[in-house]
Amino acid sequence: MITPNQEYGRRGQTIRGFVIHRPEGSFESAESWIMSPKSQVSYHDMIDTDGTITNFVMPKNTAWHAGLVKDGTADILKYGPNPNFYTIGISLAGFAKDEPTQAQITACAKLISTYAENFNIQLDNNTIIPHHDIRADKLCPGVNVSIQTILYLALLPQT
Repeated sequence: MITPNQEYGRRGQTIRGFVIHRPEGSFESAESWIMSPKSQVSYHDMIDTDGTITNFVMPKNTAWHAGLVKDGTADILKYGPNPNFYTIGISLAGFAKDEPTQAQITACAKLISTYAENFNIQLDNNTIIPHHDIRADKLCPGVNVSIQTILYLALLPQT
């Protein structure tokens, strides 16, 4: 399923990392939102609670997931003012106040591992970041999403 909310290409930027999100809704409600041209929002991939991954924007294109930097703290931001051009946005269906399922975390780690291998991205604390490290005014993805766990699992040999 491909959303209209994207820019084709990446304006000459290369993929350097991943931004983790929670859409503040179910998979179905988030899917409806990102498929609507009125929302002007998208993710490259969204992971449902059962671990099913749905791609909405091909990685060679720019998803509209991060927004412009607002009091950002992530090291990856040194590559430019709009991280959409050099990151992949991955959303875990659900709410920031809730803990994601183990299936979501496992699927997210495997997806990141695959992307990292395909695009030669070194995985570390600077290349997998929560959305709030770009926009300090956001809670996304919430305190219950462990970026460290995702990183640890992504670094394990994939089967």
